[in-house]
Amino acid sequence: MDVAEDLAGQLDFGPKFEQGLRLMLDAIGEAQNEAAPPLAPQQMALDLRDLAKLRGRPPFYPYLGAGVGRGARAMLADGRWVLDFALGIGVHLFGHGNLDLIETAIRAAASDIAMQGNLIFNREYFLLMQTLMRYAPRGMDRCWLALSGADANENALKIVRQKRGGRPGVIAFTGCFHGRTSAMAEITDRPDYRLGQPSTFPVHRVPFFNRHEPDSAATTLATVRDVIRRDGDGVCAFIAELVQGEAGFITAPREFFVPIFEECRRAGIPVWVDEIQTFARTGELFATDLLELADYVDIITVGKALQGSAVMHREGFAPDPGLVSGTFSGATVAMAVGRRIIEKLAGEGYLGPAGRIRQLERMTRAHLEELSRKHPGAISEINGVGAMLSFRIGNGSLKATRAFIEKCFRAGLVLYYGGHEPACIRLFLPAGDLTDAELAEAFEILDRCLRGA
Repeated sequence: MDVAEDLAGQLDFGPKFEQGLRLMLDAIGEAQNEAAPPLAPQQMALDLRDLAKLRGRPPFYPYLGAGVGRGARAMLADGRWVLDFALGIGVHLFGHGNLDLIETAIRAAASDIAMQGNLIFNREYFLLMQTLMRYAPRGMDRCWLALSGADANENALKIVRQKRGGRPGVIAFTGCFHGRTSAMAEITDRPDYRLGQPSTFPVHRVPFFNRHEPDSAATTLATVRDVIRRDGDGVCAFIAELVQGEAGFITAPREFFVPIFEECRRAGIPVWVDEIQTFARTGELFATDLLELADYVDIITVGKALQGSAVMHREGFAPDPGLVSGTFSGATVAMAVGRRIIEKLAGEGYLGPAGRIRQLERMTRAHLEELSRKHPGAISEINGVGAMLSFRIGNGSLKATRAFIEKCFRAGLVLYYGGHEPACIRLFLPAGDLTDAELAEAFEILDRCLRGA
């Protein structure tokens, strides 16, 4: 669908606006091919140095964007072009410089307010919520918009605690990541993310699926039953990533989750699925639907590719009016673009077994397997689903993994890692715009870097 044909909820500023917009979009399209770098390399290095001083630490790699890109490619401020397979940790599913999304953003930016929230909101707020809920997993009846994924998770935590009469505890998987706010850092399975922070509520950890252990599912189920038997009366929810994100895109089959969620149901413990990373990236809008788990889930949080976040829940979990609120629910532009992303994914052949996302998954796996054959012992532990794939370099040393990522960056490929010891490289595919040729080029860079060229 052409975005120009879908203006519901956007102001009609008349023919002069439309004419100016068309000229602007034409100029942006030309700039993507002809833009000059804004900074000399020396000035970019100075800006990155000053940025590090202001932040108190340097950036992960010397990335400073020029604000110009096309699809998987982004121009750095010094004029170098890179292939972006990090995407701001999965935010930019449609890559850089997508003219459809830019047009949507310009229309929204012409609105009278930049930010929308609980008290003042325009139609972008309503239409994003309406579109999200149109495609939500079965049983999701209510929705609340927020900014970051951690915000959505904080709201979800309050909602399940209220539902469970103030019970504070949470059951969570080992290797999980749910955010960096105080409460989410307590749930997240990374002690270094909460250094110097007090422990304020119980978190009962159970092992996530391990495909190398035949008894993995049985071990986890037995652990869940033991936690519920001992401490279930103090638990407000079981929280789960259906694909573990920061741990390295670790997947698990439906058969792993169903007995766990059934056990929670019998104990009256709500099931909360964190889809901050998986939303829009597994080949379906929701991993919950990909794994056919909707009937077991009470609350879902989404973010990243949405350009904001939301918590969705069953009607019986509606919070007290004073419990969940907020000055800001999102930027007007982000809301409009988030809605457009959902429309594009649902209507332009990206989803389903034969959709573009799963097609790219199959191609990426084939490239990884070929790379593994060419470099025995260098590539292993290929995992993930859809537009989120991962692999291990060598023995998975964090130091060596980060060094390899830096090498790839210098060669023109932006990557990021997951896990700790062992670590892996995560491929965040810009599935909305990635071409077959760009995917092959990325693997040519990986090949050269593995050869030491």
